[in-house]
Amino acid sequence: MNYDDEDDLATDYRDRQRQTADLEYIRRYYALEQRHGIRVAIGGRVRSNGQEGMIVDTSGHYLMVQFDGEELPARRHVTSNMEYATADRWVAATPTPDLYASAQPTGRTAAGSVQ
Repeated sequence: MNYDDEDDLATDYRDRQRQTADLEYIRRYYALEQRHGIRVAIGGRVRSNGQEGMIVDTSGHYLMVQFDGEELPARRHVTSNMEYATADRWVAATPTPDLYASAQPTGRTAAGSVQ
């Protein structure tokens, strides 16, 4: 890469650090690789609601996807209606299990007193 300005180099470095941190969080939190064999990465092919595109950036725990034929990238949640291209097929991402969904009530009332 040829940088005309040191600011461009610093900006590129910060962007890559942010992307690396975002992708690390996404991989750890959603565990798509362990659960589905999906490796989320910049440049990866995805499909959302039947529309195909490529991951071009991150935005916290969201992905920025450049959909084929679209001018601007769109922000998409990692597991919401997302499919990822693997070596041999498309794989749908599912949300992480809710550990508290099966938790038993504590027996407390709305006011907080024990029943």
